[in-house]
Amino acid sequence: MNELRSLARGISLEYFPKDSVILAAGRPASEALYIVQRGAVKLGMRTQVGKELVLDMRSEGEIFGLLSLMGRDIARLDVVAIEDTFCYSISSEDMQDLISKHRDVADYIYRTSLTRYMDRSLSELRAQTNLMGNSEQLLYSLSVADMVRQQASVCPAATSIREAAQMVSAGCSGALFVVDAEDHAIGVITDRDFAAKVVAGGQSSESRVTAIMSSPVISVEGGERVFQALLAMLGRDIHHLLVTENGLPKGVITSHDLMLLQGRSPLSLARHIEEQTTIDGLAAAHKRIGDLLPLLMREGAKASHITRVVAELNDRVTAKILQLAERKLGSPPVPYCWVVMGSEGRREQTFKTDQDNGLIYAHEQDGPESREYFTALAVFAADALERCGYPKCPGDYMATNPRYRLSLSAWQQTFDTWMEVAEYHATEDALIMFDMRPVARDFSLFEQLWLHVADRLKSAAFFKSILGAISISRKPPLGFFRTFVVERGGHHKEELDIKSFGTGPIVDAARLFALDAGVNHTNTVDRLEALQSTGYLEAGPVHEMREAFEFLTLLRLENQLHQARAGEPLDNYVSPRKLTHLHKAVLREAFQTVARVQSLIDDRFRTAVWAQRGI
Repeated sequence: MNELRSLARGISLEYFPKDSVILAAGRPASEALYIVQRGAVKLGMRTQVGKELVLDMRSEGEIFGLLSLMGRDIARLDVVAIEDTFCYSISSEDMQDLISKHRDVADYIYRTSLTRYMDRSLSELRAQTNLMGNSEQLLYSLSVADMVRQQASVCPAATSIREAAQMVSAGCSGALFVVDAEDHAIGVITDRDFAAKVVAGGQSSESRVTAIMSSPVISVEGGERVFQALLAMLGRDIHHLLVTENGLPKGVITSHDLMLLQGRSPLSLARHIEEQTTIDGLAAAHKRIGDLLPLLMREGAKASHITRVVAELNDRVTAKILQLAERKLGSPPVPYCWVVMGSEGRREQTFKTDQDNGLIYAHEQDGPESREYFTALAVFAADALERCGYPKCPGDYMATNPRYRLSLSAWQQTFDTWMEVAEYHATEDALIMFDMRPVARDFSLFEQLWLHVADRLKSAAFFKSILGAISISRKPPLGFFRTFVVERGGHHKEELDIKSFGTGPIVDAARLFALDAGVNHTNTVDRLEALQSTGYLEAGPVHEMREAFEFLTLLRLENQLHQARAGEPLDNYVSPRKLTHLHKAVLREAFQTVARVQSLIDDRFRTAVWAQRGI
């Protein structure tokens, strides 16, 4: 404790305005280790041909300056503030003393900083003449603005289609963005729009561009990492992404740009999946999804980003399987929507995932023909998904089960029953359904269902109270003195389940709060951010829950990756004895966060039903 007080007294807070150079490659070494308190910095260098190569970015809570500090001669990288930034600084002397006395601190510092660069040869990087194609890591460290190679072409909403075509023809961009009076993008036009809506569709060339534009425009701020652009393009299946600066059009990146960045990127794999025409081909493509996980982890992607990419690719496999099913069975008799639930619905799948899906079909003709067709479709999809590496659900939460293959009206009635005749075990079984998300075909059926559910939830206080009771039923495994409570015997002796007692309670809490607040997201991180933005939860609890969830999810991924490499069955158990002191400290704090969140649930949702069950 005395050491901490002494260290704290020596720490200073420094301010760096946006674009200021904090460290410069080749200049004298840093005299301190910096911890970003607020803002962000980018780490990079200049190539031999003068191009800037951004290696990494550091934001709140992350460190920089270690390479320079440990080298003690010159700085190896440029460090530039990309926004107004405040940093804590620890002097070189204090840092050297801390590292020499405490092995855990040294291990943590080296692992989180030095090892991020040891796999790269700096001299080789300087010799590069082109920013694109250097390494997978650029996908997760570059900012979107660093990738922009063409400015955004814009036109006013009053522009005619003929004038717009001339602008596209004269320029080099394949997309033209339509802006309003405040210069905000309200629509986009591509070559496809001219071909489909003007040439083939007969739209007059003198009409305004608003007649053929696609809206809304999907965009990303230039300061975001390229990974965010990847997620946006994967999720919306678009080829041109608008890059904005303070909300205004700035540049464009294309799917081709991201393909050039790395041939083994998720976009490349998504294209490979789309090219498949057989189940065997899809099964082979699916194996490559598993190969992405260790790659993304090695390159430092967030756990929530990794699971989102996996979910997007899994969605594409599923959609392709349904296409093949319809090719065999013929066109469906009525519109339908394929939905997924549970971790699939939340986009939070790890290495170990099984099938959790359902089917909604239009109820205009809920007769034998529809039921027979969709039964065959569900069986085909379940068998194909299993061949592609997704085991069938042990709990039978699948479209092959008639309970989860229903018309829209039957689904509405099912949700009504869960909420109106609320009972503890029935609600516990139904939780997976409240993470439902559409994947393929007619999304409007799902949207109609969820509008119905959201309306019923407004007056379902008793049902939400039962959800609250369920959400606090799994207490964090911490003893009185914050010791870990582990399994006493069996196959998992001296281990604990970080899904059941860690990520699970956070997922349950975020779901409960989202349903109560009318938030429509299913992903846990998205739910938390929406709960903060709407004012339902304060920033403090949201930050704690998000950080705990990210850490626990990454710990699950790392554990399952180790098991996969060792040829062991995948599970969610970890042994605290095998964790570093720092990992154990963070794990304790994550469980403490779970306890605090469960206390919040107790305050907001406790009713008499809790007392009846002895909660």
